[in-house]
Amino acid sequence: MVIFRCLLKGHCCKKYWIPVTHLDLLRLHIYAGIEIKPSIINLYESSLYEDLTYPRVIFKNESYFLALNSKDDSSCIFLSKEGKCNIHPYKPLVCRFYPFVYIEKESEIDIEINENALGECPGLIIDKKPIPDSIKRDLIRLAQVRILELKMWGRVAEEWNSSEYSKKEFDEVAEKFLGFIMSRAEEDRKKLVESGLWIP
Repeated sequence: MVIFRCLLKGHCCKKYWIPVTHLDLLRLHIYAGIEIKPSIINLYESSLYEDLTYPRVIFKNESYFLALNSKDDSSCIFLSKEGKCNIHPYKPLVCRFYPFVYIEKESEIDIEINENALGECPGLIIDKKPIPDSIKRDLIRLAQVRILELKMWGRVAEEWNSSEYSKKEFDEVAEKFLGFIMSRAEEDRKKLVESGLWIP
């Protein structure tokens, strides 16, 4: 049986950068009371991660992935000195999937273990049996919402990328950018709430 319970050790928070959507940031604002400002986000050049299928935002004719910022040691900005996630209940959906991944197969979604987590994630116990149905059901629902939110984020990114502001450096338009994506996040949240798909 595959068993997983997050032990809050922060291993994944030290190893990976965290791509986010406008709705991930909105959750942090609403539920954790975090002010969404330029210092908590980072931009990763999309040319360095060609195989990542994720919406990109443009600044000064260069495309980037929007992510949470990192500390000097490359760990997540929200990882405490004690190695605990300070935003655990409201962390981005990509974090909520780890140590699993979802695979879109035509009209269905399959859940698999993230190969990078094997031997690395202390809360993951595997004995070569399938992932239990109860875990799969929860993760499939999360995947359905994640897929929808990525589509929404893609539309927001496209709108930004076609604006005059995308021709400027990020530092010049950072506040404008954040204001824009957060207002769109509020609109998209309402749609998700109305359809019963909003995840706090």
